[in-house]
Amino acid sequence: MAMVSEAKVNGGDMEAPSNEMLPALAEKPAGLPPGKYSLVGWDMDTTGRRLIDEICQIAAFTPKQQYSQYIMPYGDLNPGARRRHNVRVVTVGRYRMLKDTNTHKILKTKSEISALSDFLDWLEKEKGDGSVILIYHEPRRLSPTMLLEALTRYKLLDRFKTIVAGFTDSYALAADKCKSTVKSVSLRVLARVLLDADSLSVDSALDRATAAYRIVEHLAQGDQQEVGAGGEGASASKDMVETARIWARPVHTELDALANLKKLLERQNTFRPVFAPLLRSARPERKRVTQLRRLLADAGLLYDQMRDAWQDQKLTGLEKQLAALSVSAKEEDIKELIEIFDCHFDPSKEPKGPKPRINNRNRATSSAGETGEAEGSTSESQKSSPQNSPNKTSNDVAAGDSSQPSAAVAALGAN
Repeated sequence: MAMVSEAKVNGGDMEAPSNEMLPALAEKPAGLPPGKYSLVGWDMDTTGRRLIDEICQIAAFTPKQQYSQYIMPYGDLNPGARRRHNVRVVTVGRYRMLKDTNTHKILKTKSEISALSDFLDWLEKEKGDGSVILIYHEPRRLSPTMLLEALTRYKLLDRFKTIVAGFTDSYALAADKCKSTVKSVSLRVLARVLLDADSLSVDSALDRATAAYRIVEHLAQGDQQEVGAGGEGASASKDMVETARIWARPVHTELDALANLKKLLERQNTFRPVFAPLLRSARPERKRVTQLRRLLADAGLLYDQMRDAWQDQKLTGLEKQLAALSVSAKEEDIKELIEIFDCHFDPSKEPKGPKPRINNRNRATSSAGETGEAEGSTSESQKSSPQNSPNKTSNDVAAGDSSQPSAAVAALGAN
């Protein structure tokens, strides 16, 4: 989430389309009924941000107890996950191991099912004779979905539902309570403003779980009390429990979100013949493609509908099918989708494909005109700007690459 990237701060690398509200803020949580609840800060690191990715660390925090366990995934972490979590999979002899890239130490790991079983054992002790509310900090609401998917995979969901009543997202709570005082509600910003922690590490799931708990604790205390007034090791106050309860989403709500996400991914995957080649392009183009594909899935459209519409009425048929997007999409989005589908279905036209990538070494030695055209500029615009030297163009491209945002939420179904 301010996304050093804002997504990196909160352990996620997904970004919603620019015209879509963040899932954490789209609707106020329904809350939980009054009762006895124990609060636990929670977070986890994963090998990626797709629904099929695996957990590589799961952590939980209370003022009295902490839980942290690394998990040995079957697959490797994707490059973004390696950078976020500072861990990677290495092979030593015949064995695969998880290694901390900062300390260069081999981490002690368990299998995913063993770690999840231990996590449930730990939560069961914390819940006492009530239920647990898990507190986390994320704008995308993906972590609960991925946890529930993993629990379902190992047939641990029923046991989880007897322990955990719901999830409270401190991101949504802070966005509501602090909207007049801070522009960003990332963990780094909130830790600095609310918790007086100038240098908060967010690489570890345990660090983020601790910060999420402390943020809710602070916001529940009121303006007149000092941060940490409860004292080290103190249990959650009644005000904190009440705040977390009101802002919680019940487990069944997150299960509904998981079911809806799976349906959306199924619709997205029907468009694989069209978008698979485009998803092999450079990152800026790939991000744009995932946004367009998400618009189609959100509107309930399928590949067969688009194909039949084109076969019946060509461009007119495509325009009629995409008319449903007029509320959620811009006119330029609809025009681009029509062009993509027309080029895909019309055998006389060349299908749109990934733009050729230019080697960075060649960029520095190429002429200004060649580099500019490769980046999508016209030769005329290059000629009209005498400042466009090869070195300047190369620097601009590098600066643009370093500031690219994280992958879109629709990338869950990209593969």
